[in-house]
Amino acid sequence: MCGICGFNWEDMELVKRCVQVLSHRGPDDKGVYTDSHVSLGHARLSIIDLSKKGKQPLSNEDGSVWITYNGEIYNYRELRRALEKKGHKFFSNTDTEVIVHAYEEWGLDFPKKLRGMFALGIWDSQRKKLVLARDPIGKKPLYYYYKNGKFVFASEIKAILEVGIPRNVNLNALLCYVAFGYSLGIQTLFDRVKKLPGGSLLVLDENGMEIKRYWDIQENLISGSESFFVKRLSSILTGSTKIRMLASDVPIGSFLSGGIDSSSVVALARKFVDYEMHTFSVGFDVFSELEYAKITAEHLGTNHHEIFLDGKKVLKEIGKIAWHFDEPLGDSAIIPNYFLSKEARKYVKVVLAGEGGDELFGGYPHYKNNLNALGKPSLVKFIGKIFLCFPSPGFGVFGKAKRYFEYITQPDLLNLELYSTRIASNSQIKSFLRFPFQDPHSFAIQPSFRASKLNHMLIVDCKNLLPEKYLMKADKATMANSVEERLPLLDKNLIEFAFQIPGKLKIKNGNEKYILRKAVSSILPKEIIQREKTGFNVPANVWINKEMKEFAESVISESELIKKYFRTEKIPENLKWEFFALGLWEKEYFRR
Repeated sequence: MCGICGFNWEDMELVKRCVQVLSHRGPDDKGVYTDSHVSLGHARLSIIDLSKKGKQPLSNEDGSVWITYNGEIYNYRELRRALEKKGHKFFSNTDTEVIVHAYEEWGLDFPKKLRGMFALGIWDSQRKKLVLARDPIGKKPLYYYYKNGKFVFASEIKAILEVGIPRNVNLNALLCYVAFGYSLGIQTLFDRVKKLPGGSLLVLDENGMEIKRYWDIQENLISGSESFFVKRLSSILTGSTKIRMLASDVPIGSFLSGGIDSSSVVALARKFVDYEMHTFSVGFDVFSELEYAKITAEHLGTNHHEIFLDGKKVLKEIGKIAWHFDEPLGDSAIIPNYFLSKEARKYVKVVLAGEGGDELFGGYPHYKNNLNALGKPSLVKFIGKIFLCFPSPGFGVFGKAKRYFEYITQPDLLNLELYSTRIASNSQIKSFLRFPFQDPHSFAIQPSFRASKLNHMLIVDCKNLLPEKYLMKADKATMANSVEERLPLLDKNLIEFAFQIPGKLKIKNGNEKYILRKAVSSILPKEIIQREKTGFNVPANVWINKEMKEFAESVISESELIKKYFRTEKIPENLKWEFFALGLWEKEYFRR
């Protein structure tokens, strides 16, 4: 895993500075390439081919195609053999070089051949073309800025800012942040800095910039017995885990929460290692769910590590964490992720994790609630629409009633699913907003087709909630500590199979992730298989009302951004963490 950056003009010293900003993502080596049309930079974390031959930016034989790349391609050996048969010559054992030759052989179709996670930039000097690509689901981040012919890209926004672009707030993204806790869709809180969506290519040449999809989630339901789906899922998940364990020249550990997803990953991974496997869990001084992680660790015989967090520990590093994340820490779960990654780095460079299970197999409780809401009588919805016409506060009893009626009167599945993942309702937001309100749902990335009810909701989350909240958080927390995270549940083959499975096998008799539980039932303890979804609870609101209270209140009260755009006296208590995180972001990126 690495950090990448580049821009469409030549400046050796500037691109070196951009690479330095990303050094936490790749402490093992640094490299740059420039010519009269482009500058590329790379900070390397060595995982495959630890020799100097893996140094990036890397080129083809004649130096006409250059790449800077962040990620891992798990089928690179298979692709290399296919390319060698077509006459391509290789001088290293890296997956990076395979991508260069894949581009030469298949042109802009090359990402379709890759099985893995990636964010990359390719400079084709003969065609004067810069090509960016992001993996299908968006595991690896890729940002860009484009204005008046000036183009900059990087793994993290801070490297783009190093170029000296204006630091202005994107109000649409700010509105989405307040509604969802993250910047929805392709936008970021920095004006004109955007995210390349997962499964997309960006091409920049003399004709301008074009973005196109090379992959998308499709629902292709197939028929079969329950046992067929269980066996097939078990086989694909085993293969997905195996390929991630074998594509590494360093030992691999795993995060372990004790939930079904991470426990399944560890259980399968243990089959493919002949060394002691390290697992890592986090607990809090206020409460802890470490017992379930211990059960799995003991069952599988891992070398298990536990850390405990309290507000004092968090306070010491919260500024550094805010800097690493680039945008506000609306999801406080990035904090335990950060400390867990810091602990893991003492033992391993690579960890596995269980992200994706909820979004593929219906693990969140709100999916069942949404299916029930769709069945509400039309009279109830009619009454709700009338109630919403009357002015009332965005909080208290009336606020709760408004939020409920806003929820059940959402016009379609897309809006219903988006609304159920929000942290603030429209009525709440309007009560404290100082700038014009727009529907935050309009900025979401929408499915390209209508799927069956449950799968449609899952696809909405796979395009928004998963990549731009959970995967972004996971990447920033791990890479801040120079740790690579691999996600077997989000293998492209597994994603495609997940949307061949009928919804009735994902939630069955009220049981979430039914099919996944069945597929791993033979390799995990019953306590884990039967455990209900609890979520990753972080006592953030306890911290900012105790050990971090004075600091949090000073950050909020001193924030010019918050004063300018919000009526601070009307911000509800349950959003205190989000506004503290917003003020902290302003402090790190606008007032340093």
